[in-house]
Amino acid sequence: MGVTDLAFAYKHHPLRARLIDTVAWYDLADLCTLLGRPSPDEAIAFVTACHPQRLRQLAGGDSNPWIDDDGLWSIASLAGYHVTDDPVRWLLLEVAPKVRRAMYEQAPNGNDPAVRELWHVIDQLIDIGEMTDYGRGTDKLAINLTDAMLAALRRGHPLPGKARTNRLLALSRTPQYRGRTHITLHGREIPCLVFDRANQGLASGVHQSASHTTS
Repeated sequence: MGVTDLAFAYKHHPLRARLIDTVAWYDLADLCTLLGRPSPDEAIAFVTACHPQRLRQLAGGDSNPWIDDDGLWSIASLAGYHVTDDPVRWLLLEVAPKVRRAMYEQAPNGNDPAVRELWHVIDQLIDIGEMTDYGRGTDKLAINLTDAMLAALRRGHPLPGKARTNRLLALSRTPQYRGRTHITLHGREIPCLVFDRANQGLASGVHQSASHTTS
C-alpha cells in the first residue's frame, strides 16, 4: 500500500493530507478550522447523512476523521465559499496541484515523467477555469492545444513547443489518447485532442453545451 503524508498551511492554519493508494484524505478538523466554518461535528453530521463513504478513520492517526477529495469540496461549499474566495482559491491553486503531483509520483500510471508533468499543468488549468474541457458532460475529455498553450503561458507554466506537446499528449496512457475531432461550439468549429476521461473527475469549470463532429 502506497502512503504519502503531505502538509499544507493557509495563514498559519495547518491542513494535513494523506495519500493512500493515490486517494487523497484530509484531516477534517484541520479543514474546518482553516475555513472557519462549519464545526467538525456539523461537518461530520452533514457528510454522514449524505456520503458516509467520504469519511475515514486513518490507522496510526488521532481520533479525528479524515475526508476524501470530493468531501473536501462539499465542506467548502457547505461553509458558503465560492471558487473566487481566497481559501478555495488556495485549495485549488496550492493544494490540488501538489496532491495531484504526489498521485503521479505514487502511481506513475504508465506515463513517462514528461507526459505526467504535462497532464499536471493541463489538469490544473482546467480545474481553475483557465482553459476549457470541450467534452465536459461526456465520457471524453477534449482540449484545444492552442487554448492549452495560451493558458499555460498566462499562468507562468509555459508548455513545450506545440509539436512536442502534441507528441507527448499522443503518448498519453492515462487518460488514453483517442485522436482528433472537431467540436462545434456557438457556430464555430474547434479542433480538439480527445482522451478517455480519467477516473478522478476534473474539478470545476463552466459546462459548455457543444455538439461533436469527428474530423
